[in-house]
Amino acid sequence: MPYLSGSGALLLVTLLGIPALTNAAENIDMSKVRALAALPVKEIFRDSPVRELPRASYWKTIRESPIPVVVMFYSNVDPESQRLATLVRYISIKYKDKISTYRVIVAANGKPTKVIAADYEKSYSLDKTPGILFYDNDSGKMVLEDEQYIAANFKEFRTPSLLFWKVYCDAACSYIDKNILD
Repeated sequence: MPYLSGSGALLLVTLLGIPALTNAAENIDMSKVRALAALPVKEIFRDSPVRELPRASYWKTIRESPIPVVVMFYSNVDPESQRLATLVRYISIKYKDKISTYRVIVAANGKPTKVIAADYEKSYSLDKTPGILFYDNDSGKMVLEDEQYIAANFKEFRTPSLLFWKVYCDAACSYIDKNILD
């Protein structure tokens, strides 16, 4: 499966504020986003469609999903993970019937150790924590590179600042609409 890089496109969208975006974040109360971002990630995801995904069942869950899957790898108490979790929470609610959203904890506090980071890179091609992997398997058929590994269609490792949070949310929704829910 091809690896797509959207960092340049997202930067362009952020800088230019292209009006063709979905405006999904228009009615989101940023005071609520800021309050959520101060909580541990597990609390941010409470009462949301984002489910914890144990490593033991990771590939089985990804392969058997009849719809696209988004997986967020995170540290429970880490400002970058917390900000990204707020975005994933809102997006998972918007697309709850169209995308399965999961979370995998990498570290309890702060960034993972080099040994743990290397393990996640080897197992999932996770280059950084926090990170999001998108698996576009909405047809129910996936081409496997080997028995234990499926290449993500898209990887995201940037964390939105609260200043540009709504722009980032709109760009992510636009990407999902155009590239994941094709």
